[in-house]
Amino acid sequence: MTNMQDSQRKVVVLGVDGLIPELLERFCDEGVLPNIRRLLDEGGATRLMPWISTWGDTNFVTMLTGQAPGTSWIGQRMPPVGTRHLLELMSEQGYRSALVHFPESLQPSGAQDFCLAPFWSGAGPAPMEMAAAALHTTDDLPVTAQPSESLGWPPSGATLAHHQKHNRRAIEVHDEGFTATLQLNDGTTRSLRMQADDEGLTLHCHDRPITLSSGEWSEWLSIGDDEYSGRVRFKLLAFDPIHHHVELLQSQITIPAEHSSQPELARALIDRHGPFISKWTVTASPDERWFETSFEEGRYQLDWLTNAAMTLLNEHNFNLFATVFRLNDETHHTCLAQCDPASPFYRPEQRERYLDVIRHAYRVLDEGVGRLLQQRRDDTLIVLASDHGDVPNRYLCDIYRRLEAFDLCTLDDYGQPIRHQSRALLKDERGGLEIFVNLAGRDPEGVVAPADFDQVQTRILRALTSWYCVTPDGEQNVIAVALKKCDAQVLGYWGEHAGDVLFAYSPGFVWGTNQHGDTLAPVQSPGANHGPQIPSARTDFASNHGLAVLHGPGIDSSGRYGLAHNEGFPRMSDAGATLAHWLALPDSATLDGRVLTALLKH
Repeated sequence: MTNMQDSQRKVVVLGVDGLIPELLERFCDEGVLPNIRRLLDEGGATRLMPWISTWGDTNFVTMLTGQAPGTSWIGQRMPPVGTRHLLELMSEQGYRSALVHFPESLQPSGAQDFCLAPFWSGAGPAPMEMAAAALHTTDDLPVTAQPSESLGWPPSGATLAHHQKHNRRAIEVHDEGFTATLQLNDGTTRSLRMQADDEGLTLHCHDRPITLSSGEWSEWLSIGDDEYSGRVRFKLLAFDPIHHHVELLQSQITIPAEHSSQPELARALIDRHGPFISKWTVTASPDERWFETSFEEGRYQLDWLTNAAMTLLNEHNFNLFATVFRLNDETHHTCLAQCDPASPFYRPEQRERYLDVIRHAYRVLDEGVGRLLQQRRDDTLIVLASDHGDVPNRYLCDIYRRLEAFDLCTLDDYGQPIRHQSRALLKDERGGLEIFVNLAGRDPEGVVAPADFDQVQTRILRALTSWYCVTPDGEQNVIAVALKKCDAQVLGYWGEHAGDVLFAYSPGFVWGTNQHGDTLAPVQSPGANHGPQIPSARTDFASNHGLAVLHGPGIDSSGRYGLAHNEGFPRMSDAGATLAHWLALPDSATLDGRVLTALLKH
C-alpha cells in the first residue's frame, strides 16, 4: 500500500458517462490519447461489469457507494441514506467528499461535504438553470416533426431525445439592427439588442456593449445587477450584414451557488474558474449545423471540473472529488450506429465521418486527464471510470404492449397503463427493467389479491421468456434474462425496493414506443443504447462494459483485471470497495464490493 498519513489521502474520480473500452483502446493505439495512455501504462486498469439496468445512475451510485443495487439503489433522484456506504464511512472518519455534477441519485452525507450542480434528470429544467442554451437565428425556424418513435425509459420521457436539442430562437430584424430574446425559465425574458458596424456585430447585454466577429466568443456577461445573478456568453456563428443574416450561440445560464450545500464555497469556485454550465448548446453529431461548438463547450465544462477538483483537493482539505462528464456518451448515442458494422445503419463510406466525432470527444477527455496529471499532488489518486458502454440499436420493444398481450395490464389511448386496471406495472424511477405485481394492500392502486401473487409473477415470466423475434439472422430471443425477485440476488438485487420480476433485453433490443403501436419493430433511426440491454452486450466494435483506471500512489502498474472478453469482470461496487481500502477506512464490512487487490501494491 502506501505510507501516507490517512488524512493526506486524496482521490479524484473522473467519471465518464458511456466510455467504451474498445474505443479507448483503439484511440490509444492510434496515439491520439497520450494522457490516457499514460494512465494505462503507469496505473492499474480493469473493465467493469455494469448492473441491470445499465443506466448511469444505477452504476455510478453503486460505484461510489461500494454497494450492490440491492443495498444502495432506491431509484433515480432517491439517494440512499443510512446504508453505511462509502461516503457515509468517509464522513464517519472525518473525510470530506465533494460531488460536483454527479447524478442526484447520490448525495454526500457529512456536514462538511460539498454538493454542487448535481446532474438533473427530472422533468423540466434543473433548479440551478436560469435559461437553457439556445441558437438565435434570422433564418426561418425549422418545423419540428413529430418523431415516429420514442426510445428510452420512461416511455413518455423520450430519454434518448435529450441529446436532441430543439432550442432555435428567432432573431427580429429591424431598421436599427437586430433583437434576440433570451427566454428565462421563470417565464421572464431579456432583450439582446445587436447593431452592425465596421468591426462586426455589437451586442448590448444588460446595457454593456461588446463587439464580436464571426467565429468569436464573448467574455462572460452578467444579465443582472451583479455577477451572481446569472452570466452568459455568446459566440457569433455567422454574420452577413448585407443580407441581414445573424446566427448567435447563447450559452446555458446557471446560478448553481444558490442551490449548493455551501454557497460561499461554490461562489469561490465560480469566481476563480468562471460560471459553470451543465449542458452544451448543439448536439454532438455531424448531422447538426455548428456541432463543433459542442466540443468547445464540452472542453470548457471539463476544464472547469478538473480545475475545481484540484482547488477542492489541494486547497480546501477535501479527500474525494467525484464528477461525471457526459460528452462521450452523447457522441456514442448519435454516431456509434454509423460506425459499428453490426448496426443496420452502418455504411462504410460514412464510417470515418461519424467515428471522427467520437474520437474528438475522447481527445477532449484526454486533455482533461492531462490537466489532472499536471496539477495533482503526490498524495492524490486519479480514477478514470465509466458506468457502461454502448452497442447499436436494432429493435424497439414496447414492454407494456407485451404485458397487455398476456392480460397483465390495460392501456389507455396513448399506450400507457391504466394503473387501477393493471396487474403488472413498472416504476419510472427504477430504470425500466423491473416489473411489479400491482398488489392489493401494498401498492396504492393494487388489484392483485395476495393469494394470486405467485401466479401473476409466473405469468410475467412467461410473457418475457416466450418473447421472440424473427430477424434476417434467424430467430432471436428478445429477453436475455428474467428472474423472480426471490432469485434476483444473483443479479445483485434484493430488499424492499426491488421489482417482483427483473429482466434485461438481448443485445440490440431497446425499450421504446412508436406511432404504430407496435409491440416489437425495427428501429427507424440510427442510435446506440445501454440501459435496457444485458450488461454483457457487445459487438466486435464496442460493448456495454464499464472501465476503471487507477493511477497514483499505492497502485500497481502491472495490475489488470478482465481486459479480455473471455475473462470475468469485476462489478461496479468493487471500485468503491477498493477506494475504501485505499483510503484505509477501518470498517467497510457494510460494502458489498470486493477489493481489487491486483491493482494495489502490497
